[in-house]
Amino acid sequence: MNFSTMSRQRKFVLIAAVIGVISMFLPWLSIPFLGSVNGMHGSGILVFICFVAAGIIAYLGDQTKNLDNTMWAITLVAGAIAFLLVLYFIIEASGNGVFGSVTGFGLYISGLTSIGLLLSAYLLRSPTDNLKDGFNSMKKNIESKINTPTSSANSTIPDNNKSAENTPTT
Repeated sequence: MNFSTMSRQRKFVLIAAVIGVISMFLPWLSIPFLGSVNGMHGSGILVFICFVAAGIIAYLGDQTKNLDNTMWAITLVAGAIAFLLVLYFIIEASGNGVFGSVTGFGLYISGLTSIGLLLSAYLLRSPTDNLKDGFNSMKKNIESKINTPTSSANSTIPDNNKSAENTPTT
């Protein structure tokens, strides 16, 4: 990987994903006298997976070109899921106030990073990319994976009718 030859979109997505992964280990919730809790619990694990997926997508493929339609749509979905989960956690944490708990700075960094992930993927896209084509391309790829029969699975299924014909009857 040569970071200097990487496309701007991939650079910013990768940077946002790395910062997002780091923010998962920072305090998301601070409880006086008990300590702090990081983002690696509950729905925070899904946020972590979204950041890791976006980073892997930015790293794979031809790094000198922007993300293709399918990978671009997946990156947008991952960023949106991360943002919505962080927003939900912020709303939940502010309403509960358990033992005088305070939301930590790691939570806000995760939120800002998920916004940065969305903006960098969307604003730095190729001129031909649009949401409709991206999701149609993703749908077509999923359908082709589901509908393709595998020849090895068909050859390993025994044919019970043949064995019934060959058995002698008394």
